[in-house]
Amino acid sequence: MTTTHSQTSDNSATHTALWALVAVSGVANLVSSVAQAPLVVNLATGLVTFAALTALGTRYLRARRTRV
Repeated sequence: MTTTHSQTSDNSATHTALWALVAVSGVANLVSSVAQAPLVVNLATGLVTFAALTALGTRYLRARRTRV
């Protein structure tokens, strides 16, 4: 089944950048946890990951509303 989306290249670039941010901050959080880095580092990387995932979820829900 093929679906078409009316996303511009800007939206696609934003989507890709958010997923890259999730991956990088998630790995940074993992490394800081394993390395027993200070709590501030763990919290910062966790908050960045959470913010990026929240942005992705918000974008998904808004796009879903406009498609229906």
